[in-house]
Amino acid sequence: MFEVQEKRIADYRKNRVTIDLASTVVKLAIAYALITYVDFGIFIVIGYIFYAIGNISSLQFINSQEIDLQLNILNQRISEFEANTDK
Repeated sequence: MFEVQEKRIADYRKNRVTIDLASTVVKLAIAYALITYVDFGIFIVIGYIFYAIGNISSLQFINSQEIDLQLNILNQRISEFEANTDK
């Protein structure tokens, strides 16, 4: 029933690893160049790290709120369905 969705999720995870690895290599090369060739490059790199951490935590909070909302909606529909079948 959900095989298509499971396959799609597996494909996303597989592709995500490759994209994340390539992205990390590029970011490390840019960070090395900034630290080596720019006087205040270390501050730029540290600022980017703080920005990335804040962005990730913000996305995690939003995702958890969306999941809570969907679970509440699902719970309400189950309760309504049970109430309608009891009549």
